[in-house]
Amino acid sequence: MKKIIQMFLPIFILSSQVFAIAGFGLHLNQSMYSVSETTSQLLVDNPEGGEQLPVGNFTHHGFDNGFGIGGYLYIDAIPVIDIDLEGNLLVSPYDFSFNNSEVTISKKQFGWLAGSGYLTLQKKLFKLSIPFLAKAKLSAGAGLNFHSSIPMISQEMIASVMGGADQLKGGDLDTGELIKYLNKNKIPDKGFHIQTGVQFKLLMLDSFLYYRQVFADDVIPGAKGFGSLNLRLGMGF
Repeated sequence: MKKIIQMFLPIFILSSQVFAIAGFGLHLNQSMYSVSETTSQLLVDNPEGGEQLPVGNFTHHGFDNGFGIGGYLYIDAIPVIDIDLEGNLLVSPYDFSFNNSEVTISKKQFGWLAGSGYLTLQKKLFKLSIPFLAKAKLSAGAGLNFHSSIPMISQEMIASVMGGADQLKGGDLDTGELIKYLNKNKIPDKGFHIQTGVQFKLLMLDSFLYYRQVFADDVIPGAKGFGSLNLRLGMGF
């Protein structure tokens, strides 16, 4: 065992100190935002003409914050800047209620989902090394982000998954149609972000802790952006 350690330890040390040009691993985050509760009427066409008739209402009860999971890849081989790529899936459960003359659903749980990709250019601000063992650095950066999220509960969605607007009074929920609707009506968006944080590297093991502020109009319903606290665990080479 001692001979194995003696054989591989110099390789780990060399990788840590000289060849730390790239890394990859698992990304976790806690995103911070708030979506307010809203209630809307369900309306159908009046067979006699004129204004639409109310036949019920639906409510999505709002939600706070979300949890994300994904992966990352960074390249630290270019002078002056580092290139960072990240993809993650953000999830926020929320409750919705629905009622019409024949059906009442009270606080049924649903989920809001968003898939995101981030491209970030970073610069080292401060670096600290422990010879032959570990190093840490403080970095700041900015970049572009791309998102695709599912819509919130709406009259159009309810009509689509219950067989049409004429079925709003007593239609049944069709799960297959719901999935089709969500896929067809995904909401694309893009924006920019800034971030800063600390990377700590022990031999080939990498960890990051940083804060990111995203500026994008339509990712979070009703918000111009959101912040997130991010943790990464991976390998650096």
